[in-house]
Amino acid sequence: MYRYILVLLIVALCSFRISPPGEADSQVMKIAESQLGMYLSKIEPGKEGDYGFDEKDDFDLCTVGKPYRIITLNHDFYNNPLRDNGDYIVIQNQWRVPVTVNGQSRVMLDVSGNPGNLDVTAMEGAALAQELQQKSNGVSDSDEFYLLLVPQLSSAFFVHEGNNSFADAEFTPLSSAILAIPTLNGEKKAYSLTEIQKIIKDALGKPDKK
Repeated sequence: MYRYILVLLIVALCSFRISPPGEADSQVMKIAESQLGMYLSKIEPGKEGDYGFDEKDDFDLCTVGKPYRIITLNHDFYNNPLRDNGDYIVIQNQWRVPVTVNGQSRVMLDVSGNPGNLDVTAMEGAALAQELQQKSNGVSDSDEFYLLLVPQLSSAFFVHEGNNSFADAEFTPLSSAILAIPTLNGEKKAYSLTEIQKIIKDALGKPDKK
């Protein structure tokens, strides 16, 4: 019984919004900024393009942008039929933070951890940085930015919501999702949570309802 309660507590903590969204973004950006120079210094001359940079880019002008927090779908989503109003989103303590030069995204810093114990773990994803900037163009900075990862389909979606509810969020497929799920390659550019869950279920070849 105690072990069951402990497991539930751990799951809840993993998906808990560790602090108010704006404060969480500030903490993540602060640690990303503090370690940015170390990662930039590791880039070998002539290898700038591997990280999305142009040889003419001045690294002294690099700064960090608004983070995209990682979200995933839980085991219940993948292993059981969809339920009306089912809660399948898991908020991870992981972020992708764009590195920008003159307002243009070049690459992403991976940040993970809890408040007071955040750390940058990698600098990667030049193509992702540029695509996310394009997809988020015109979206209010007051909205929360997320990146939904679906490893089973090697797919990702840009997500933004402004009412602290994923039920009101918009899910925009990135190129990886469109490649894996061709039905997303249509006139519609963004989807609701209910729509995207059904689309993912169908792409996985699993029943969406009992």
